[in-house]
Amino acid sequence: MGPFGSLPTGKLDLRLATLGALAGVAMVATPALGQDWPAGSVQLVVPASPGGGTDAAARLIAAALQEETEGSFVVVNNPGGGGAVAAEQVRTADPDGSILLFYHSGLLSTYHTGGYDHSPIDEFTLIAALPVAGSYALAVQADSPYQTAADLFEATVAEPNAITLGVQLRGSTHFMAGLIAMDSGAEFRIVEAGSDSDKLVQLQGGQIDAALINTPGTMQYVENGDLRILATISGTPDRDAGAADYPSLAELGYGNSVYGLDFLVMGPTGMDEAVVATINDALTAVLNDPEISEQLTTMRLPISPLGVEDSRARVIESDQRTQATAELLGLTE
Repeated sequence: MGPFGSLPTGKLDLRLATLGALAGVAMVATPALGQDWPAGSVQLVVPASPGGGTDAAARLIAAALQEETEGSFVVVNNPGGGGAVAAEQVRTADPDGSILLFYHSGLLSTYHTGGYDHSPIDEFTLIAALPVAGSYALAVQADSPYQTAADLFEATVAEPNAITLGVQLRGSTHFMAGLIAMDSGAEFRIVEAGSDSDKLVQLQGGQIDAALINTPGTMQYVENGDLRILATISGTPDRDAGAADYPSLAELGYGNSVYGLDFLVMGPTGMDEAVVATINDALTAVLNDPEISEQLTTMRLPISPLGVEDSRARVIESDQRTQATAELLGLTE
């Protein structure tokens, strides 16, 4: 989403300019964290197009890691296959910490619906789970006839399969759409619309009638007068504090429409535990930096770092929940 608005300016601009100048240039870094990582250029492979929230978060964190470790970090966008192509690029890489996946827990959805054949739990090294306090928006064009979520749902019942809802098939937004349909009785025609940045283009262009897109990334288009948010969905029933003007679907009475995401940093299986701990420590240091935290908040993307063991426990629990939801929605193969 992919997925969260424009990057902030200021000191980050200098960091990003430096990151861009070093893109593709391998550098031997001076170890700064007690382990020999990074020992050279590090690629953060992002299964999303440039400009979306996942990409924005990855670039902010890569720039901060570069400053923290004095290493070289390059963000590589590889959006194909709903995350599967990028995941496979990392899964088959050398386990030396030089190629890492920066994505979100939607990869679990892709795996449990048959969109990717390799278990994120068993066939990768989990380095960190980064819980995100944000939401996804159920959005329509600003001139859409639908003023509320109920308006939209009722229209789909009146004309089944006529109103399109853009999602990333087999991904997290597909799960959200399934929960919404079960909860509301809506009869959308659910269509593949790609990453969040792709959905924004298609929604504004009228190729789709509605879409599930990360809320922060959507809000800038609402402020520009291009889109309208009808409601939000997140990992809790509560209204998104970063988008307090918009009701959550749960508070509107669709109590089962609750689904959240964490960012995940993963590497190939077989990584040295000491290197994993070093990378996790570096992520924790940059995400606890007040300036980085403020920039993420400005992006409406507050992220909380977790240690290695807490990350593993959280992702295992999320994986079990995702599998159960896939079975409930009939999305397993």
